[in-house]
Amino acid sequence: MNRLAEGLGLVAALLLWAAPASAFTIEHSEARYADKHFKYELTVTLDAPIDRVNEVLRDYDDYPSLNERILSSKVLSRPERDVALLETTVKVCLGPFCRNVTRVERVLESRYVLLAIADPNRSDVKSGETRSELSPTLHGATRVKYVTDVVPDFWVPALGGRHMMLKLLESETSDLFMNVEKRAQQAAKPATP
Repeated sequence: MNRLAEGLGLVAALLLWAAPASAFTIEHSEARYADKHFKYELTVTLDAPIDRVNEVLRDYDDYPSLNERILSSKVLSRPERDVALLETTVKVCLGPFCRNVTRVERVLESRYVLLAIADPNRSDVKSGETRSELSPTLHGATRVKYVTDVVPDFWVPALGGRHMMLKLLESETSDLFMNVEKRAQQAAKPATP
């Protein structure tokens, strides 16, 4: 009987080891405020192939379908190869007070990395930089390391407002990547005749 139990335990361990990654797993999430900078870091595993996740993230015009707070997103120009000048407008609500925030960013595209640097002269931010880096994991999943650092060009009240802004960064970013995963999974399924 002990050998049977040992054998079943070994089979169960092997199955767990070989099991595919579970859908949308947050490995690290940290939001912080320092010296007028709102910073957020997220490491998440998406149950979708890296090339599909990459395609979804580069479909800038479709960003509004990934998050309801993204009101518009469009490529203004492509001044160089692997560079997009991107304009997005996002609805930001701090309690009952909402405003539309526009950012024009120079997005540098490399194989699995997007680096967006805001143009403060054309944006509602004094500075902003966002980096999304993709890497493959076991079983066809994708790990995303997302880091953003933004200094708004509008007043955020110290009492309550900063906390709400950090919570907004956390929730909206994780919602966005959940929807990126769903979109990448949909497109990865073979079409039925």
